[in-house]
Amino acid sequence: MMTRARVAISRAANYESKVIVPAIEKACSLIPETESLFRGRAKIFVKVNLLSPFSSVDRAIYTHPLFVRAVIEFLKNWNVSITIGDDLDKRRGDPFVSSGLKPALKDLDVEFSILKDKGFQEVETGGELIKTTLFSREALEADLLINLPKLKTHSFTIFTGAIKNMFGLIPHGLRLKYHREHIWNEDFSNALVDIFNLRKLDLTIMDAVVAMEGEGPSSGNPRQVNLVLVSQDACALDAAAGKIIGLEPDQVFTTWHSHRRKLGAGDLKAIEIVGEKLEDVLVPDFKLSAIAFGLFRRYLPSFLYPYFQHQLVFIPEIKREQCTGCGDCQRACPAHVIKMIDHRAWIDESHCLHCLCCHESCSYNSIRLKQKPVGRLIREAASLWHRTRSLVS
Repeated sequence: MMTRARVAISRAANYESKVIVPAIEKACSLIPETESLFRGRAKIFVKVNLLSPFSSVDRAIYTHPLFVRAVIEFLKNWNVSITIGDDLDKRRGDPFVSSGLKPALKDLDVEFSILKDKGFQEVETGGELIKTTLFSREALEADLLINLPKLKTHSFTIFTGAIKNMFGLIPHGLRLKYHREHIWNEDFSNALVDIFNLRKLDLTIMDAVVAMEGEGPSSGNPRQVNLVLVSQDACALDAAAGKIIGLEPDQVFTTWHSHRRKLGAGDLKAIEIVGEKLEDVLVPDFKLSAIAFGLFRRYLPSFLYPYFQHQLVFIPEIKREQCTGCGDCQRACPAHVIKMIDHRAWIDESHCLHCLCCHESCSYNSIRLKQKPVGRLIREAASLWHRTRSLVS
């Protein structure tokens, strides 16, 4: 008989050590394989969810440093060597200092790695869209790969969680390339699953204490959810986390494609929820990205999908009065359509890919997202449909 995927949920009201450490320990204890997982392992690589340049930790953009500390304290019980890493920009100094990670973990024996410093290895993905790519050498060679995503909305992929966090294990240049090549949400999400499939995750521990709602992953608003989620099945964890904030698994393409390709359990009926009951931790008024109101597109005839997708995309626009001219958006743009004019950014909308990399990279909230008139009407109709569907279910 096939073992059901298991997702453990525990409550944590804040990031204080006396609260978050027991919450993580409790959730991990509910996954029976956790103790044997670490025994005899020497090297653990921890993939955090960071996003440079950094803003205040209170904005809930990245995995909270005190959450990371609590996980490291838990892992240290097994006398292992731990490296914390991500693909980050170090032109403004040490990003692990800017993010607050090094100060939070200064008394713990851990290494910090900017992935490009240790290099990437060319690998075959066995994927549907991406056949070969470069992947973090450290993540490939580690005995265990631990994933620490943040629960957030996303203005392009709707949701960012365990599966999407693996995208940070490939070089920044390739991430821009894949944005250029896969401009539709569903295709890009499937490409993310290709990357996710490169290295099996051994354990995912999600920071859902303070999540981000609205226009994530960087311009939304913090939202207290007060949860920790743990699973060995990243797809199952994303399915449960999505459900908590009002998304069905088939509405999030990374979850749906991963389930379709049998890389994890994306059907809530096939997932065992332990600890807190799923129905007791739902957040019914969690604000999704405006693009999520187009989620009914899966029910559209396929020939209408391109039209609706085109209408639903956001158009990034520079708020010139707030722009500092730092150039982060220009460097992040995969289409190279951002120029500096009079020390302020300017976007050529006619060639914009609508990937929102510029919006994600801006530290100064200097980019607004415009909606097309037809898209706005579609969202209003979809919002009504979504609320009706939720009431019926």
